[in-house]
Amino acid sequence: MEHPVVTLGDTDTAVARGITARRPLDGEEVSRPRAVVAFADLRDYSRVTGKDRLRALATLAAVETKRHVGVRQVVFAVTLAPRHALAFDRIASALGARVHAELERDNARDVEVTFLDVSECGDVPALTERLLDRCADPVGQHGVVVLDWDDIRDHSIRRAARDQYL
Repeated sequence: MEHPVVTLGDTDTAVARGITARRPLDGEEVSRPRAVVAFADLRDYSRVTGKDRLRALATLAAVETKRHVGVRQVVFAVTLAPRHALAFDRIASALGARVHAELERDNARDVEVTFLDVSECGDVPALTERLLDRCADPVGQHGVVVLDWDDIRDHSIRRAARDQYL
């Protein structure tokens, strides 16, 4: 069964099209979502303003996790400028750990946080499949994971996360 997904951020980008095509029409309420997917196109942002944008999306995602008690996954799909790719892992890991701890504390339930650098993604249907699979994923496997497109090109996010932790 496919569960609805709350989408946030830059939902008009190419990488978001697969997910946003599945969302309700304007004015319709999302019922019982299990995930929040936030898209961030940071190609034109500086390192500082990009971090601020991710923090703002994290705040919006936190609000949605309170509104929808069934949310167990928060996924950030981020498109970066090549000059910022090296710093992404460090920034996303730190922000992810903070967001995960805050969500767990504020909601009294585990909510997993996934950051994906999808800058190199050329296969939107595959990305959509990976995102929907992650959105239906049970909780408790990994609190926070940071991956890029190469990690999930041929595998699920769950498998890539497991491989990263081994």
